[in-house]
Amino acid sequence: MSSLVARRLAWIIFAATVIGSILVYPSLPPIIATHWAADGTVNGTMDSFTGAFLLPFIMLLTLLLCIAIPYIDPLRANIETFKKQYDTFVAILMLVFACIQTALLAWNLGGGFDTRLIVLPAVGILVFYIGMLLPQTKRNWFIGIRTPWTISSDHVWQRTHELGGTLFKALGVVIVLGIFAPSYAAWIIFLPLVIIAVGLVLYSYMLYAQEHRSRV
Repeated sequence: MSSLVARRLAWIIFAATVIGSILVYPSLPPIIATHWAADGTVNGTMDSFTGAFLLPFIMLLTLLLCIAIPYIDPLRANIETFKKQYDTFVAILMLVFACIQTALLAWNLGGGFDTRLIVLPAVGILVFYIGMLLPQTKRNWFIGIRTPWTISSDHVWQRTHELGGTLFKALGVVIVLGIFAPSYAAWIIFLPLVIIAVGLVLYSYMLYAQEHRSRV
């Protein structure tokens, strides 16, 4: 997917989400469910206007930020080397937001289904694509695994992101398979994510220490 197509697709998905929310808004009850516990029960509500349009508003802010990042990063030239993959990520991110918004609205319109069965595959696909994106990235201040050691060394950046790519792709598959055990959705997503994040920070430090010793 070219950068231009990906950017247009991101805006189309956002616009479709807003239009869909506007169309169904009159049919929503005054108070709607907006958050579900790990067991699938509702544990958060909002008034219908806030609940229906908060996520589209977050989508807009996220989209504008993602568009701005390649222009404000001091290492913007590096971002240009993987701009196509980055723009595709933004489009997929917007699609995930749209899936979550669709599940939220459909449930409140009387769908009565387990929203985790939509959210888990959507998040899993996003995480898997992040795993594809990471090895393509070059050193920058906004996108990727940014530690003091990856930012300080192209070699450490590349090695850390190669490992991170493998781990995130594996996590993406695990999250998608979580539809078969939705009761453990929170553990399936957050526990491995924390372990991976801590592991990559330590890994980047070890690589940097090795590189520094080799220079002495």
